[in-house]
Amino acid sequence: MGSVAEFVDLRREVERSRAENARLGRLLDLRGQDTTSAPEQLSAPVEPPGLVTMASPSRDKLALFADRSRADAYAVPYEKGPPEEPKVQPDSSRT
Repeated sequence: MGSVAEFVDLRREVERSRAENARLGRLLDLRGQDTTSAPEQLSAPVEPPGLVTMASPSRDKLALFADRSRADAYAVPYEKGPPEEPKVQPDSSRT
């Protein structure tokens, strides 16, 4: 559990952040730029199967890739390099 001092520090930081946001918003208003927030975009599908997690059935996981709607996910081939020589450390206790 956090201490009261940590809570007070976090509260001050929130107030500083709000003041900074208000200052930056006023600067944008002075320049005639829009300061309204963009609408939030959900990162998970809201229709079935919903949020897919590790506990989801395999068919739901595979459905993410079936229609190619995930442009940010793609297979990367694994290329195994030459085997490394084992590194032997000298036993320093025998000197």
